[in-house]
Amino acid sequence: MRTLALSAGRSLRSRSVQALLVVLLFVLPCVRCAFYAPNGDFAGVTTGGVQDMAYARRTIDDGDVPHPDSITVEGLLSEHSIEIPLPDDPGLLYATAAAAWNQDFDELTPLVTVQVGFGTTIDAETFERRPQNLCLVVDASRSMSDPIDYRTRTSKLEAVKIAIDRLMAQLDVRDRVSLVSFAFAPRTRVENVAGTNVRAIKEALDEIDAQDSTDLARGLARGYSVAAEHAGGGRASRVILFTDARVTSGTAEAKNFLEMMERNADDDIGATIFGVGADFDDELAYDISQVRGANLFFLNDYDRMVSVFDDEFDYLVTPVAFDVKLTAEVPFTFDVADAYGLPQIDTNTHLLELTIPTLFLSSREGGGAILIRLRPGAQVTFDEELHAATVELTFAEEPDAAPSTTKFEVVLPPDLDPDAAQPWFETPGVQRGVLLLNTALVLKNACEDSYGSRDYWGDYVPRDRERARQRLTEFLPYFDALAEGLVDQPTPDSRALSQERGVVERLLENLSE
Repeated sequence: MRTLALSAGRSLRSRSVQALLVVLLFVLPCVRCAFYAPNGDFAGVTTGGVQDMAYARRTIDDGDVPHPDSITVEGLLSEHSIEIPLPDDPGLLYATAAAAWNQDFDELTPLVTVQVGFGTTIDAETFERRPQNLCLVVDASRSMSDPIDYRTRTSKLEAVKIAIDRLMAQLDVRDRVSLVSFAFAPRTRVENVAGTNVRAIKEALDEIDAQDSTDLARGLARGYSVAAEHAGGGRASRVILFTDARVTSGTAEAKNFLEMMERNADDDIGATIFGVGADFDDELAYDISQVRGANLFFLNDYDRMVSVFDDEFDYLVTPVAFDVKLTAEVPFTFDVADAYGLPQIDTNTHLLELTIPTLFLSSREGGGAILIRLRPGAQVTFDEELHAATVELTFAEEPDAAPSTTKFEVVLPPDLDPDAAQPWFETPGVQRGVLLLNTALVLKNACEDSYGSRDYWGDYVPRDRERARQRLTEFLPYFDALAEGLVDQPTPDSRALSQERGVVERLLENLSE
């Protein structure tokens, strides 16, 4: 057990305050923050579920304002490397924590942030993935002839063919590949050829044209059937689906989609879903993350294809931990105000529970995230040490292995200044995490201002672009102050902080036109 105590590093006056406590747990689904240990070239960890915020980024780059639902904290964090401290005696997979005390941009009071992350001691240079039994399932419906972007006019189907070319470059003679296409009806194009047989795959791709309507269920079912037929031989089986279908959570289509994934996951057939020029809604992305061995990406341009397949392929097909369970027990001196990262989480409780079926390796050392805000009760004062939460993580390194457990006690030191006039960050990693969290929330809130929204009572709040512009304008100096002292791009695979500042600036420009 590790006790995590915050130290402000200066003499602080104390007084009672109705502050919010934010517990930011970088280990959970829908997000893939990129954690890295600064003292070793280790692979990282990511959950399944949504792996980026590319759809919203592309919309902003195109001069538009994205729908607020396309902007998530998880998606933004997914493309960043966030430093976590390396324990003295880490195992193959480990968990660690860091904390901060600061004033978040859109909050009335200062917040405490506790950042818990997963890391590995797997050497990224010597790591070798298992041989793969892959079935590539390609959507060939009429909409796949639409351009993936309006600058190059490259069709979605052509983009998929480019993506598969990058994928094939990562395979070797140990791997086996099959190819299925579908529109209204599925068709098996290539079956169980060696991973080096690029010609067979390319010839089959050349014959695929976009036509007819989409029957996603039949196409995916065929892909699973082909993968199951050729399972075994020491290979890990996985279906890789490329589609522009907009599957919405709660519909019959989504229900069938998820049930099919779950049935095949029980037979150890994983799934990787690539949204091609289209995004999946937040709840469906979360549902996918709850299927063992499943993950989700969005492809919108050539750079993204290169990064996914050239840099991340070996990791995105490699689960590293299973049946991850997290509980956060909050004492009754605090109340849970809200939570980010998981649409289904119940905040009307003092015992928050979450299960993650699978953690994957990551080139950017990623992890998922959940953000829980706790409000001190009326009897809480800051002139004494406060126990805010007990966080317990349990996971197994193999599907049937005995679980390992790590527990963190979140303890606030006495005499914290409720104003947080001088913010304190235990590590540069937690400072970066707080900055990215604020950036995601500001982008989302500005888009909600622009689109309009409904309040607590369900009444429509009309759009207010002036408020959105003011929000973003005021955030830029806050961003600069919080980014001071941080490395702009901590690893080559990480997005830079300056790029995120550029996203804020570009959205502000779009709202001003």
